[in-house]
Amino acid sequence: MSKRFSDQRAFKAWNDVMVARFDPDRFHEHPSPFVRYVENTRIRRTFALLAARPEHRVLEVGCGAGHLLARLPAGRRCGLDLSDVLLHKAARRAGRLASLVQGDAQSLPFRAGAWDRVYCSEVLEHLADPPAALAEIARVVRPGGVAVVSVPNEALINLLKAVVRRSGLQRVVMRTGPGDYAMPERMDDEWHLHAFDRAALLAIMPPGLRVARVEAIPFAWLPLRYVVRCERAEGGARGESA
Repeated sequence: MSKRFSDQRAFKAWNDVMVARFDPDRFHEHPSPFVRYVENTRIRRTFALLAARPEHRVLEVGCGAGHLLARLPAGRRCGLDLSDVLLHKAARRAGRLASLVQGDAQSLPFRAGAWDRVYCSEVLEHLADPPAALAEIARVVRPGGVAVVSVPNEALINLLKAVVRRSGLQRVVMRTGPGDYAMPERMDDEWHLHAFDRAALLAIMPPGLRVARVEAIPFAWLPLRYVVRCERAEGGARGESA
């Protein structure tokens, strides 16, 4: 665990506070068309790279309130999250579409090779030990299976936020007001324990996951998010194409 937390119980208590402070429902229903466009683009590309078929066993690590789980185009789906509050929301949202499990992304309660497809969307930055979570994802994906991971590009998002604030156009661009999603001044404040960019994410990929594709979201010239498709490898070889 991170030095910030004495044990898993302490991490869960902190995470529960963050869940209450930053309601994911309010973010996914953000009033800004730009924010919604970026998020919808990320979700579409995540599912496209995942390429799940109806017969596939699909796991979402860190399913939150079930926003992605409910939209997954195909596959026998399961969502895992540490927060009982978010799992309750996911159960309402996904209904009978998915099974749900309460658990830790850094110690997945599944046997090796249990899943054909695994995705982890905007979760690693909130974890005490992102490399441990990626190693667990590599463990539970079957040989020949696919894992898709996405993270925010912290530095660029922070820069964009600063520009918007200095221009005085925050409420115009973000369309926020009293009661709207509380946007932190920096992405690495509050709920974010780690800051990623493309290089930082690729550097912690475990040997069992071969990086097959990296996509910048929403555009190559404006990489506010990175979505990475990995293929489960038998050995330790690791490659990449962009």
